[in-house]
Amino acid sequence: GRTAQGHGLAMLLPRRCLLGRLFWCGALCTFGAEAKMVMGIANSQDYHVVSTFCFVFPQPASPGVQVPNGRIHSQTIVSSSGHKFLVLNNSDLQAGLACDELVRRARVIEPLSEKTKEVIAYDLTLKVEPSMADQHIAAVIARCGQPVKAEYIVEFTNPGDSFERHFACSDQGIFRSYIWLSLLALAEAPAFCAAQKVLQRRQVHNDVSAMFFAGAAFFTARVWLFTLHVFVYSRNGMGLSMLLFVAQFLDFLSNTMAALVLVALVHGVYITRPNVPTGSEERTLLIRVVGTFAATYLFSTLMSGFSVDGLLTPVGVVEGSASWPYLITRSCMGPHCFSRGVKLAAEVDAQPKKQHILRFSLLALAWLSGPPVLMAFVGQDGWDHVAPLADAATMAMLGVLLWDFWPSRFGTLFSCVKATARAH
Repeated sequence: GRTAQGHGLAMLLPRRCLLGRLFWCGALCTFGAEAKMVMGIANSQDYHVVSTFCFVFPQPASPGVQVPNGRIHSQTIVSSSGHKFLVLNNSDLQAGLACDELVRRARVIEPLSEKTKEVIAYDLTLKVEPSMADQHIAAVIARCGQPVKAEYIVEFTNPGDSFERHFACSDQGIFRSYIWLSLLALAEAPAFCAAQKVLQRRQVHNDVSAMFFAGAAFFTARVWLFTLHVFVYSRNGMGLSMLLFVAQFLDFLSNTMAALVLVALVHGVYITRPNVPTGSEERTLLIRVVGTFAATYLFSTLMSGFSVDGLLTPVGVVEGSASWPYLITRSCMGPHCFSRGVKLAAEVDAQPKKQHILRFSLLALAWLSGPPVLMAFVGQDGWDHVAPLADAATMAMLGVLLWDFWPSRFGTLFSCVKATARAH
């Protein structure tokens, strides 16, 4: 092999051959990949970003022991001349440099052109040396000044086992974290099912309790689905995109329902009064707050679902400006719920249940404002590490609420019912 510009990337086995479209179809059917795999069709002007990756290398077992290399494997089909496959620093890409400047700064430049008008398929393998550890790189197909038209499969491989091989720097450990979260969700599920069935048999469910148990079920399903997606990802480097999208949508549903439950609790619904009076300023403000939360979260979830590099985004929060409205809304919603709960707890009618209301207020403040504040401190590169912590916090919050929703305590807490409702 030859080292490309002395930057820790070496060229191995560059091969060019005329192949038909069967090459592309066969590659799509391959399941047993050993790397993070990205496939798609490049159809843009000047250049197309294939994907980004950050390589991780294990520490040598002892001094003098050689650390295995990583690998970038690219299979590309082009039908016109002038294309180049580039490997460059992601910082150059984020700086918004022009196409010619990206080509000039690239660590590796591999022309994808032949003196022929037929479809050409390229197979390129680059070895990545340990000196590239923790450096965020980008793979790009460029055709400066002309439209990019190419089909590609690109694989990024770390040295290591299935827990490490396919995962970039920021994704290391996420598989193990969600295995533990799935086991915890599995352990909690029987308690939630038992409580829900008892309340249903007694016919004492109200709107808040029904939403609580539905949200808990959606959250549990979301954790299991995402864990399954990550398991498949650890095997084939791609996961199951549709499964990921469903998991992210369930995340939106479960978190929105949990937020509604907390808002209802700090407003004393079924605790000190049967509802928030219709037409009141308090009800109007409540609808605006919850509506903004749901709308911004749905927008963030949709943007996350359509993110090309978001294969390991556990929640519907994409790393970018699309999620800032939701994060800001959520962080502000926490203090709002806390202040409303404290105000309610100070009222004379709420004194018998003051401790419950104050606990719900603190819980709402911690659960709603905690993750956005933590994400702001760790920065976007650490969001995937915050996500398991946020899910663990959600699991803990649901467990605390289950204590109050338990059948033996349910009737004492939710003693204020509507005139048409059955008493508990």
